[in-house]
Amino acid sequence: MATAFRATTRGYRADLEQHERRLLSSLCADVIELLESREDDAASNDAGSRNAAEDPAFAHFRAELAGLGGEEPLEPPEDDVLRRLLPDASTDPEEAGHFRRLSENSLRGAKIADLRTARMLLESTPVTMDEELAPVFGRALNDLRLTLASRLQLNTAEDAERVHKLAVGASAKDTDSFMAEIYTFMTWLQETLFSAMTEFLPEHGTAAEGADSNGPDSHGTDADTASGDAGPGDSGPRDAGPESSGGAGTSSR
Repeated sequence: MATAFRATTRGYRADLEQHERRLLSSLCADVIELLESREDDAASNDAGSRNAAEDPAFAHFRAELAGLGGEEPLEPPEDDVLRRLLPDASTDPEEAGHFRRLSENSLRGAKIADLRTARMLLESTPVTMDEELAPVFGRALNDLRLTLASRLQLNTAEDAERVHKLAVGASAKDTDSFMAEIYTFMTWLQETLFSAMTEFLPEHGTAAEGADSNGPDSHGTDADTASGDAGPGDSGPRDAGPESSGGAGTSSR
């Protein structure tokens, strides 16, 4: 059974079962592959929009134009998960496309780097990280949650209630119930990490005062333990929407 993240003298620590670490690592690998596929799609779209017989002498000039935003707006991904991980930065399609052209690669690369770092951290038992890597792991968890939230079509408070019921429902699991259970588990794990990270901030008092502020001490991935402190209020869509991932024209992740 997993235990909550807690602050230590060397950073943060959580005890996860081997199958839980493997599951999270596998999800990281899946999202990395999905993000890398976007690069291939974008390159293919660019190639398809150009004249195959274009003079090579213009290649450098075209590259310079691309860096200045002179190329045509970049179309958003077709995949729903990628659209949530790499959202538009503007409601205006043309403006969003130009922002996407300028910044999507850097945002996508940063997310891939976070997920690779998370996979590395998940190789250790217990899972430990210093203060510098804790936000990286938190961002990676959030992108995993965004991925499952998209697959579960989690967008509203009503959707959050539905997902919670799936997570704690009947023992006979279907795919959605399994994803809901994992989503709830990752929500809980992410919240315990952020709670541990804020223990030592002045407004939260000393470590001793906040030692029991992490909520539940343990959490399993079985349906009967998935509720924990990750009920409907915790598994809601507050960061399951595009805005939490940082627009493709912004620097936030």
